Parts: sequence; structure tokens; C-alpha cells
Amino acid sequence: MGALDGVRVVDLTRYVAGPFCTLTLSDAGADVVKIEPPGGDDIRQFPSTLDGGSRLFLGLNRGKRSIGIDLKKPEGREIARRLAGEADVFVEGNRPGASERLGLGYEALSGDNPRLVYVSVSAYGQKGPLSGQRGLDPILQSYAGIPAAQADGGTPELVQGHFVDYFTGALAASAVLLALFERERTGRGQYVDASLLGSAGALQQGRLVWAPEHEPLENVQDALSDRISRIYDTADGHIYVYLDADAFWGQGCDVLGLESLKDDPRFTTFRERHAAREEIVAQVQKVLRTATADDWLKRFQAMGVPCAKVRPPSALLEDEQMRAMGFLTEAAHPALGTLRMMGAPFRMEAPPAREGVAPPLLGEHTDEVLAGAGYSDEEVGGLREGGVVY
Repeated sequence: MGALDGVRVVDLTRYVAGPFCTLTLSDAGADVVKIEPPGGDDIRQFPSTLDGGSRLFLGLNRGKRSIGIDLKKPEGREIARRLAGEADVFVEGNRPGASERLGLGYEALSGDNPRLVYVSVSAYGQKGPLSGQRGLDPILQSYAGIPAAQADGGTPELVQGHFVDYFTGALAASAVLLALFERERTGRGQYVDASLLGSAGALQQGRLVWAPEHEPLENVQDALSDRISRIYDTADGHIYVYLDADAFWGQGCDVLGLESLKDDPRFTTFRERHAAREEIVAQVQKVLRTATADDWLKRFQAMGVPCAKVRPPSALLEDEQMRAMGFLTEAAHPALGTLRMMGAPFRMEAPPAREGVAPPLLGEHTDEVLAGAGYSDEEVGGLREGGVVY
């Protein structure tokens, strides 16, 4: 039994942020019903090297039930409203105002179900001059200055992997848990406004601090992008070595045979080493090219210096540490066979309730969900014939 066993979630989201929110709730035991439009969630069609499947969809939607509904039809909107009337959580990812026009906004659904926790996931949030603008992860990265921070004065670079989306989903899931906890006290649900903009700001808490009486805004930066700690070349690959902190600086110099740097009075503090980073990095890089990445990994780890070999993401799928922590799960997919996947990224005394459940086929659970909502077989048949569900 999971912590959210018995909690019912209606998921009206697509792409990454919203589905990751509901995936997190599913891992905790919630029953998540994913409403998909004709053709399904857009990311079902995203390119992938997996023949017949989108890794992005598969990874974000395991453990959920899929129901296909055409919300352009009034009967379809009525089904969604009926499902929300019996739900604990409703998560939508439309542009501000779109769900209201469908009759599925917070005021309408909370009027039917005052205990409902209603979550909107959007690009810029529900208020302000940009609230109606479209925005995806790379758009919000750019708007929030993240590519510029990677560049350190050079060419801006996006951070790949939808990380703003994922963080938005994680924050939204946390807000849902807070709202459910508050509901235990008050008996009422509430509205949650989650945005990629808020998440992009939160990811930079250590950068977004300004003392306007002491510095101009254009000088605000954390100076932590271009550091001695970085990815270095080796004889056969790449390795990241953490050398910034005083203890690791000394130990790292010992491993590298650069005791002269450790003893140099110009490099006593982190700030002094940062100011002289071009000189230091050149010497460190020269030494690291003399041996393989695995060789350096063993040497640094033996001295307690944090480091890692640069690997592709797929390496995690056969990783001993991932397996030891129980982060990997397997599920039998009806079309693709056995899937080895990332599971819940945390461990609790009780295991995640919905691991081992495959991502759904489009509309795989339509009949099941409608029957649970009180629709008869005849009514379901009529809805299918009318193209309302599929």
C-alpha cells in the first residue's frame, strides 16, 4: 500500500511537466486516469530509437490508466467533469483560460467537488502579461537566463533533458501533497498554480539574490559556472573532478602530482584559485591527459576526491548502484514486451505502490474507467459510436 492509496487523480496534461507530476503521485499509490485527446498525448509521437515506442512517453506514464476522450464534444466534457467530481486531484496543462472554456476550470469543478485539489501547470503562470504565451522548457530556460549562465560570456547553451519541466512536475507534486495535507484539516481542496517560470527561478535560488544598495543589476552573477571543478579530457574519455573546496583541492593536487600548486601561497583560498583558474586548469588538464578515465577514477576515489566518469544516460539501465538502490523497475508492455525503466527516485519503508505497471496504450482503459464512473455497457457503446471516446 502506498501513501496515496485510495487517492484518485484525473490527469489532463501532455508533454513532460504535468505527466511527471502525476507520475510522482502514481508512484506513491494514487490511481491516475490520463485523459488523452484523439491521437493521444503529443509525446507518443516523439522520435526515439525504440522501434514502435517513444521513450519520453513510456518513461513518464507508467502506472497510469489511459482513457481517450474528445473534449470538443459536449458528451466528452461531461465525462471529464464526472470523473473530476469523484476525484481528489485534477491536474491540467492547458494554456490559461482554455480549461475554463471547456467547462473544466477550477470554479466549475470545485463547485461540483469542494474537496478537489486542482492543479494548473503552465509556462508563465496564470497571471501577468505573459500568462497567455506559449512556452516550453527551452523557451523558459532562455527567458530565465539559464543558457547564458552556461556560457559564462561565450555562446549560450541549453541544458538538455527537459530539466525545467521535470522540476516543475516535482514542485507541482509537492504542492499537491501540501494541499492534501491541508485538506485533512479543513475538509476543502484548493487551487495550485505551477509554472515553468517559477521552477526556472527556483533552480537558480543561489543566483537570484540582489542587494540593490550595493551593486548594479548588471553585476549580479554567482561566478560558479566557469570553475576549476569541471569536465576534463583524459587519454580515452572525460571525467569530472571536484577540486574547489579546500580539502579536495589539496587531495586532488596530491593525486595529480601537482604539490607545487597546493603549496603556492597564491592559491590558498577558493576565491584565489577561482581568480587564477586559467593557469590552474591548464596544468590540471595536461596531467589528466596522461592516463585513462578509469585510472584517474580509481586514484581520485582512493583519496576521497569526488569525481565521476562522463557516461551516456543509458549506462544507468545496467548500473549496480541504481540496482542496489532499487531505482530500476521492469514492466511487461503489451506491444513492446519487457521494459526496464527508471522507477521511483526515492526509497521508503513501504515500496512504491505502482512499480512494475507498464505505460498504457492509447485508450487502453477507456471501458474500465467509464464503468467505474457508472456508465453502462450500452452507454459506453453509444459514446464509442459517436466518436466521443475511443
